[in-house]
Amino acid sequence: MSQSGNSGIGRIYIKVGSEIIDLSGSTKEVRDDWLKIKEDESWEGMLTTIRNARDSAVQTAAERARQSGIPERGSAFRRVLDSCEIEKTGDVILAAIHYLRFVEKETNTPPRELKNLVSQSGKWDENEVEKWNLSLYINRMLEGGVTGKKQEPFLEYPAGLPKKNRYVVLTDAGRNYLESLTRV
Repeated sequence: MSQSGNSGIGRIYIKVGSEIIDLSGSTKEVRDDWLKIKEDESWEGMLTTIRNARDSAVQTAAERARQSGIPERGSAFRRVLDSCEIEKTGDVILAAIHYLRFVEKETNTPPRELKNLVSQSGKWDENEVEKWNLSLYINRMLEGGVTGKKQEPFLEYPAGLPKKNRYVVLTDAGRNYLESLTRV
Protein backbone atom coordinates (compact mmCIF):
# COMPACT_ATOMS: atom_id res chain seq x y z
CA MET A 1 0.00 0.00 0.00
CA SER A 2 1.40 3.37 -0.89
CA GLN A 3 0.55 6.73 0.54
CA SER A 4 1.00 10.06 -1.18
CA GLY A 5 2.57 12.42 1.34
CA ASN A 6 0.26 13.14 4.26
CA SER A 7 -2.91 13.18 2.17
CA GLY A 8 -4.14 9.84 3.54
CA ILE A 9 -4.67 8.54 0.02
CA GLY A 10 -3.67 4.92 -0.60
CA ARG A 11 -3.56 2.56 -3.55
CA ILE A 12 -3.01 -1.15 -4.12
CA TYR A 13 -2.62 -2.50 -7.65
CA ILE A 14 -2.13 -6.23 -8.24
CA LYS A 15 -2.37 -8.16 -11.50
CA VAL A 16 -2.61 -11.96 -11.34
CA GLY A 17 -3.07 -13.48 -14.78
CA SER A 18 -6.11 -11.75 -16.23
CA GLU A 19 -7.38 -10.66 -12.81
CA ILE A 20 -6.67 -7.10 -11.72
CA ILE A 21 -7.11 -5.67 -8.26
CA ASP A 22 -6.97 -1.88 -8.26
CA LEU A 23 -7.90 -0.25 -4.97
CA SER A 24 -7.59 3.46 -4.32
CA GLY A 25 -9.07 5.96 -1.95
CA SER A 26 -8.43 6.88 1.63
CA THR A 27 -5.99 4.70 3.45
CA LYS A 28 -8.80 3.31 5.61
CA GLU A 29 -10.97 2.50 2.57
CA VAL A 30 -8.11 0.77 0.79
CA ARG A 31 -7.19 -1.20 3.93
CA ASP A 32 -10.81 -2.29 4.47
CA ASP A 33 -11.27 -3.30 0.82
CA TRP A 34 -7.95 -5.19 0.91
CA LEU A 35 -9.01 -7.15 3.99
CA LYS A 36 -12.29 -8.09 2.26
CA ILE A 37 -10.39 -9.37 -0.80
CA LYS A 38 -7.98 -11.38 1.34
CA GLU A 39 -10.90 -13.03 3.14
CA ASP A 40 -12.61 -13.89 -0.17
CA GLU A 41 -12.17 -17.40 -1.56
CA SER A 42 -11.12 -15.96 -4.93
CA TRP A 43 -7.95 -14.56 -3.34
CA GLU A 44 -7.01 -18.03 -2.08
CA GLY A 45 -7.71 -19.32 -5.57
CA MET A 46 -5.37 -16.71 -7.05
CA LEU A 47 -2.62 -17.64 -4.59
CA THR A 48 -3.09 -21.32 -5.43
CA THR A 49 -2.85 -20.49 -9.15
CA ILE A 50 0.40 -18.59 -8.56
CA ARG A 51 1.86 -21.46 -6.47
CA ASN A 52 0.87 -24.05 -9.08
CA ALA A 53 2.36 -21.98 -11.91
CA ARG A 54 5.60 -21.53 -9.96
CA ASP A 55 5.83 -25.26 -9.13
CA SER A 56 5.13 -26.17 -12.74
CA ALA A 57 7.82 -23.76 -13.97
CA VAL A 58 10.36 -25.20 -11.53
CA GLN A 59 9.56 -28.77 -12.60
CA THR A 60 9.75 -27.84 -16.29
CA ALA A 61 13.10 -26.09 -15.79
CA ALA A 62 14.51 -29.07 -13.88
CA GLU A 63 13.33 -31.48 -16.58
CA ARG A 64 14.85 -29.34 -19.34
CA ALA A 65 18.12 -29.15 -17.39
CA ARG A 66 18.22 -32.96 -17.07
CA GLN A 67 17.44 -33.39 -20.77
CA SER A 68 20.15 -30.94 -21.78
CA GLY A 69 22.74 -32.80 -19.74
CA ILE A 70 23.10 -30.32 -16.88
CA PRO A 71 23.83 -32.53 -13.88
CA GLU A 72 21.51 -32.66 -10.93
CA ARG A 73 23.22 -31.12 -7.89
CA GLY A 74 23.64 -34.42 -6.04
CA SER A 75 25.31 -36.15 -8.97
CA ALA A 76 27.54 -33.12 -9.60
CA PHE A 77 28.64 -33.15 -5.96
CA ARG A 78 29.17 -36.93 -6.18
CA ARG A 79 31.56 -36.43 -9.11
CA VAL A 80 33.56 -33.98 -7.00
CA LEU A 81 33.78 -36.49 -4.15
CA ASP A 82 34.71 -39.36 -6.45
CA SER A 83 37.27 -37.46 -8.50
CA CYS A 84 39.02 -36.23 -5.34
CA GLU A 85 38.54 -39.56 -3.52
CA ILE A 86 36.93 -37.77 -0.57
CA GLU A 87 35.53 -40.34 1.87
CA LYS A 88 36.09 -39.15 5.47
CA THR A 89 33.12 -37.47 7.10
CA GLY A 90 34.94 -34.24 7.98
CA ASP A 91 36.38 -33.97 4.49
CA VAL A 92 32.92 -34.54 2.95
CA ILE A 93 31.42 -31.82 5.14
CA LEU A 94 34.21 -29.39 4.21
CA ALA A 95 33.74 -30.25 0.53
CA ALA A 96 29.97 -29.76 0.83
CA ILE A 97 30.43 -26.31 2.36
CA HIS A 98 32.90 -25.40 -0.37
CA TYR A 99 30.55 -26.74 -3.08
CA LEU A 100 27.58 -24.77 -1.77
CA ARG A 101 29.61 -21.56 -1.40
CA PHE A 102 31.74 -21.74 -4.55
CA VAL A 103 29.57 -23.61 -7.07
CA GLU A 104 26.02 -22.76 -5.97
CA LYS A 105 26.93 -19.35 -4.52
CA GLU A 106 24.89 -20.01 -1.37
CA THR A 107 25.62 -17.86 1.69
CA ASN A 108 23.13 -19.33 4.15
CA THR A 109 23.06 -23.11 4.40
CA PRO A 110 21.70 -24.66 7.58
CA PRO A 111 23.01 -28.13 8.51
CA ARG A 112 19.95 -29.80 6.97
CA GLU A 113 20.98 -28.36 3.56
CA LEU A 114 24.47 -29.80 3.94
CA LYS A 115 22.97 -33.16 4.90
CA ASN A 116 20.57 -32.95 1.97
CA LEU A 117 23.41 -32.34 -0.51
CA VAL A 118 25.45 -35.24 0.88
CA SER A 119 22.41 -37.55 0.75
CA GLN A 120 21.66 -36.47 -2.82
CA SER A 121 25.15 -37.60 -3.82
CA GLY A 122 23.99 -41.18 -3.31
CA LYS A 123 27.21 -42.23 -1.54
CA TRP A 124 25.45 -42.28 1.84
CA ASP A 125 21.76 -42.71 2.49
CA GLU A 126 19.67 -40.16 4.34
CA ASN A 127 19.54 -42.20 7.56
CA GLU A 128 23.31 -42.53 7.69
CA VAL A 129 23.92 -38.82 7.03
CA GLU A 130 21.30 -37.87 9.62
CA LYS A 131 23.55 -39.39 12.31
CA TRP A 132 26.47 -37.11 11.42
CA ASN A 133 27.11 -34.40 14.01
CA LEU A 134 27.73 -31.53 11.61
CA SER A 135 28.02 -28.93 14.37
CA LEU A 136 30.86 -30.85 15.99
CA TYR A 137 32.78 -31.09 12.71
CA ILE A 138 32.14 -27.45 11.82
CA ASN A 139 33.22 -26.28 15.28
CA ARG A 140 36.42 -28.33 15.00
CA MET A 141 37.14 -26.79 11.61
CA LEU A 142 36.54 -23.32 13.06
CA GLU A 143 39.09 -24.10 15.78
CA GLY A 144 41.63 -25.70 13.48
CA GLY A 145 41.65 -28.64 11.13
CA VAL A 146 39.17 -31.44 10.56
CA THR A 147 40.14 -33.79 13.35
CA GLY A 148 40.46 -31.23 16.12
CA LYS A 149 44.26 -31.41 16.06
CA LYS A 150 45.57 -27.89 16.31
CA GLN A 151 46.04 -26.60 12.78
CA GLU A 152 45.01 -23.41 11.09
CA PRO A 153 41.21 -23.06 11.04
CA PHE A 154 39.62 -24.44 7.87
CA LEU A 155 36.42 -22.42 8.35
CA GLU A 156 35.58 -18.93 9.52
CA TYR A 157 32.56 -16.71 9.94
CA PRO A 158 32.31 -14.07 7.21
CA ALA A 159 32.42 -10.45 8.30
CA GLY A 160 29.04 -8.80 8.64
CA LEU A 161 27.05 -12.02 9.19
CA PRO A 162 26.02 -13.64 12.47
CA LYS A 163 28.45 -16.12 13.97
CA LYS A 164 26.33 -19.14 13.13
CA ASN A 165 27.44 -22.37 11.51
CA ARG A 166 25.02 -21.83 8.63
CA TYR A 167 27.20 -18.97 7.32
CA VAL A 168 30.72 -20.46 7.59
CA VAL A 169 33.12 -20.15 4.67
CA LEU A 170 36.44 -21.83 3.93
CA THR A 171 39.66 -20.12 4.91
CA ASP A 172 42.74 -20.29 2.70
CA ALA A 173 43.91 -23.20 4.89
CA GLY A 174 40.60 -24.98 4.26
CA ARG A 175 40.87 -24.51 0.50
CA ASN A 176 44.50 -25.65 0.57
CA TYR A 177 43.52 -28.74 2.55
CA LEU A 178 40.79 -29.64 0.04
CA GLU A 179 43.26 -29.05 -2.77
CA SER A 180 45.72 -31.45 -1.10
CA LEU A 181 43.05 -34.18 -1.22
CA THR A 182 42.86 -33.97 -5.00
CA ARG A 183 44.57 -36.91 -6.66
CA VAL A 184 45.57 -35.89 -10.15
